Amino acid sequence: MEQSLTPKQKITLQKIRELAHQGNAITLEELKKSLGYTSKNVSSVQRHTDALKEKGYLENIRGISLKGFSKPQIPLVGTVSCGQPLLAIENIDAYIPYDVTKFGGSPSDYFFLKATGDSMDKANVNGKSIDDGDFVLVKKQQTAKPGERIVALIGDEATIKLFKEGDGCKVLQPESKNPNNKPIYLFEDFSVQGIVQDVIKKGN
Repeated sequence: MEQSLTPKQKITLQKIRELAHQGNAITLEELKKSLGYTSKNVSSVQRHTDALKEKGYLENIRGISLKGFSKPQIPLVGTVSCGQPLLAIENIDAYIPYDVTKFGGSPSDYFFLKATGDSMDKANVNGKSIDDGDFVLVKKQQTAKPGERIVALIGDEATIKLFKEGDGCKVLQPESKNPNNKPIYLFEDFSVQGIVQDVIKKGN
């Protein structure tokens, strides 16, 4: 089971994942340069990578290799703090291997959100509903067309809804079996974070 990371270990792991996505060779020297460390900091980098191996994030082989890294790893975003970008390091809980090539763009164009609640349990995303605990694949985008399922940031809270045009307003429409889930009417600008592309059902 993966264990919690210290802030420096988390930053080191983030950088290793960036290098892996770019196809770069991941050595202590390369990692040291990417982190902006001096030659005196090599032992610190070694300590961080050793800890990441012990905690199950890296393979214990020559060089540095992400455990299970075969597909691009897409960040899973957790809670969103007020004023922070959705994909700030502080908000990333984990990474999920997923081949996004069928949707176009690069892996850096995507993120996952963990769905909460039942407001989208009637949605049909590639034949799958969005239920509590599912992982929702999102392509980063700041604009949306009516009929698209989007991630909208309202204040400091991210929500997944069907985007519609209303009479002088924008509408975030739930797709739910629960009649208590109501549309959200927005008369001011709001922030579109991305478009829903796929769903990984919990337990899969």
